[in-house]
Amino acid sequence: MKVRLSFTFKILLPYLVLTLIFFLIFLGVFRKGYPGIVSLSLAGMVGSLLFGIVHLYWLKKPLRRISRLVTQLTRGSFPSFVATKTRDEIGELERSLEQHVSNLKDIAAFSRSMARGNFTGNYEKLSSEDELGDALNRLKVSLMDSIKESEVRRQEEESHTWSAQGLAKFSSLFRDSEDNLKDLSALLMKELVSYTEADVGALFITRDEGEGNLYLEVSGSYAYDREKQIDRSFRFGEGLVGRAAVEKELIYVSDLPPDYMKIRSGLGEDAPSSILLVPVILDQQVLGVMELASLGEMPGHQIDFIRQLADALATTLAKVKANLQNRRLFEQTKKQAEALASQEKVFKENMVQLEKALERSLAKEAELQKEIEKLRKGLS
Repeated sequence: MKVRLSFTFKILLPYLVLTLIFFLIFLGVFRKGYPGIVSLSLAGMVGSLLFGIVHLYWLKKPLRRISRLVTQLTRGSFPSFVATKTRDEIGELERSLEQHVSNLKDIAAFSRSMARGNFTGNYEKLSSEDELGDALNRLKVSLMDSIKESEVRRQEEESHTWSAQGLAKFSSLFRDSEDNLKDLSALLMKELVSYTEADVGALFITRDEGEGNLYLEVSGSYAYDREKQIDRSFRFGEGLVGRAAVEKELIYVSDLPPDYMKIRSGLGEDAPSSILLVPVILDQQVLGVMELASLGEMPGHQIDFIRQLADALATTLAKVKANLQNRRLFEQTKKQAEALASQEKVFKENMVQLEKALERSLAKEAELQKEIEKLRKGLS
């Protein structure tokens, strides 16, 4: 069985043993009558006890400070603690504890900073063996990566929602305006410039001069200079608009020449920083090209949205063209039917006149026949 002795008893034990020795000496000399030695033995006992008590007090006073500090640390509190300037072991222990408290305060401040979302600070490890400091720095990196991933996911979700709402908005616009190409083009560019926060926009529609001579003509625009808007057209392969039609690929340019176009505002004229050209294609046939220009950069999700919008617009343009062609065919057929009806009326009138002329001719022929018969009878 292991006997546990208290700290106080361990400190006083040597002095108690010394007191016991002096007590035994006192008993031995007291019987023999040596008053000088008796006095010394009594003084030794008293001195041993006093030295033991003083030693115990000298040791326990700083240890009580250390004990109180450790107790507060175990409760999660960081009290103010200043180590004594003594050069003994207890002084070294207090200085180590003082440094430890300071380190814990630094850790707490660093953690609070990260909790507020401030990751600019950095915790310097106390040594190469500082596992806690290494763990804190790893935690900081992990939290930064997690926040970045969360921000990326949030932006992706916002972009997806923005695109979905935009496609629904423009699908409704296409349904309401698919009977008139000019109205559809103008309304589309106005709403698209507003929705994407661009500055200018235009829709070019493919025209055919015959014999494969294709060109692109402005069908609707928003915020373009009126002088530039009139009769503005491009051959396939001409300029960025014609190039997009020939290549059948999206073109995004962020280093435009200063004279490409000007954007007018209340502050004057500025050259756009970026331009986007998206061909409108259905079954490998280029039906048109959308052009958007902006004073700033165009985000990637907006470019993807406009690409998807071009696919939806291609179907609508095909419907609009089919409706226009059907309307033209109907008008042409109607005119032909009216012309045929008019010709039939004239034919009927001519037939009536011919019938009347024939009747008159037959009547004259009958009268002539009668005259001939009369002459025959007179001759006979």
